[in-house]
Amino acid sequence: MVQTTRRRLIPALLLLWALPAGAQRVVVVSFDGLGAETFFDDPVAAELTVLKETARRGAASRGVQPAFPSTTANSHAALWTGCYGDVNHITANSPPVLPRSEHTFLERGNGFRAEQLAAETFWVAAARAGVPAVAHQPTQGYPFTRFNAAPGAVVVNGYQTRLLAPHALWTPAAGKRMPDGSYLFEHGPASFRVIPGKKSVRVALSSGRQAVDVPYAPEESEPPRKRDLARRFSAPILLESPAPAAIYFRLFGLSENSFRLYVTPWHELGSSVPLDRIFREAGGFIGNGPTALLDRKLISETEYLEAMELVIRQMTRHATWLQKKFQPRLMQSYLPFPDEIDHMWLPAARSGEGQAREWRRWGYIAIDRGAAEFAKLAGDRNKDHLLWVSDHGMAAVSKSVPVSDMLKQAGLDSKAAYLYHSILVNTADWKQGAVPLSERAKVVEEARRALSAAEGITSFFTPEQDGERFGIGGPAGGDLYFDFAPGYGPAARGGGRGMGDERPRGVHGFLPARRDMQAICIAAGPRIRAGVEWPEFRIIDIAPMIAELAGFPAPPTFRGRSPLAIASKP
Repeated sequence: MVQTTRRRLIPALLLLWALPAGAQRVVVVSFDGLGAETFFDDPVAAELTVLKETARRGAASRGVQPAFPSTTANSHAALWTGCYGDVNHITANSPPVLPRSEHTFLERGNGFRAEQLAAETFWVAAARAGVPAVAHQPTQGYPFTRFNAAPGAVVVNGYQTRLLAPHALWTPAAGKRMPDGSYLFEHGPASFRVIPGKKSVRVALSSGRQAVDVPYAPEESEPPRKRDLARRFSAPILLESPAPAAIYFRLFGLSENSFRLYVTPWHELGSSVPLDRIFREAGGFIGNGPTALLDRKLISETEYLEAMELVIRQMTRHATWLQKKFQPRLMQSYLPFPDEIDHMWLPAARSGEGQAREWRRWGYIAIDRGAAEFAKLAGDRNKDHLLWVSDHGMAAVSKSVPVSDMLKQAGLDSKAAYLYHSILVNTADWKQGAVPLSERAKVVEEARRALSAAEGITSFFTPEQDGERFGIGGPAGGDLYFDFAPGYGPAARGGGRGMGDERPRGVHGFLPARRDMQAICIAAGPRIRAGVEWPEFRIIDIAPMIAELAGFPAPPTFRGRSPLAIASKP
């Protein structure tokens, strides 16, 4: 035991000694869904001035290969752990549940949570080596396990904890009219009274004395190039039980007999250490934008964009508060954009639809404003390192392929199931498994033949032949992977609709070698050569680079290679 400890300490000390004199901090920020194709080739990326400036004074990869499928949970898990799902067991947004002997091949877990994570994250590796770290809103950041939390690492996650109340739009019709003319609304376990006025409404927490005035203001007409983000939102109301939070309000409409009052969600904020004053001093955590309200046409696109600004403002305020309080040498944070807006608007914007193009541009301007705040976390260019990364890109899809229906038509529905961009065979090692292990290859071939007949499915991959390249397979992985032709994607939830056209949407999950699926990695700091273009590399190569920059030894589960060791051209 003593010998093992000494062997770990020696390389850690050597790495710390090798850091440039006075090196202070490594800051890593992930932008969900920001692909290399968008960053380098899409005109909207001109709005990402902070990232462009970082690339000019540092280095940028032409593309980063995400996980396969190129979806959020497993690609971020690969980013954090330096290994793909065959090792870390996060293989999709909804992966099969392990162990196989205790679960059927149809059971799916939540890949954004940490229960199935089987490899340690870079902030845990840093903390074990004595490098203080903060992980702010990472996927697989909750619940806390030995792989995502350790002494010396502060981990904060509000996405996978309890959601006590979702985004809401309050109108008189949705509330209960009270004798005094006010309206009563329930928001999760809390009750609020809304008292309409001529120019504002007053919102009061039914229990206690807290109240806030919410003045009416017309929706914003211009993106936030210079104005404050989310400037027309109210001050927050602080909630204490059953989970502390801060709730905001925005009065989008007010007339003599009506009002339209938007209310932010109530999330429980999970933290590996106490955060007693974060809501009072930095405000609330919002999570994602109110896409459900937009989909139901309860709010307009510009109203959604104002709410998006609030998400960004609060995410950067929390990151700033955490850095000030804990002074980490390794700081990680996150934004759920542009993924959310590109799912909605990328196809129409790229096809030239004017409104969609302007909404998307507005969103990217807001992202740039957030990036400017994140960049301040790496305040000294001569000492600190700043990394902008992402998990995957996005492609426009307008035709659907009903994969599950095709398996059923081939008589395989009891032998194989559709797992996003792959097929999972019901082998005997699964609970109630129906296919002997000796017949697995036969079922894989039957599934390949059935799907080969589909318009839109172009190529196939197996763990045996392509596992090293894409990190596919493993106990939570599929048995046969496949890709789609441009413009094609899987039918949502499979089932019933058949092959056909659908409303164009932004989709990811495709083969990670595709240009439109590749992620970004942009870095600057004293150990990054200015003006360098890195060749394409894998998302699992980023964690080893972070270890090298922050000065801690990479754990044996890191399977990538730091781009700092890759030949680069200026």
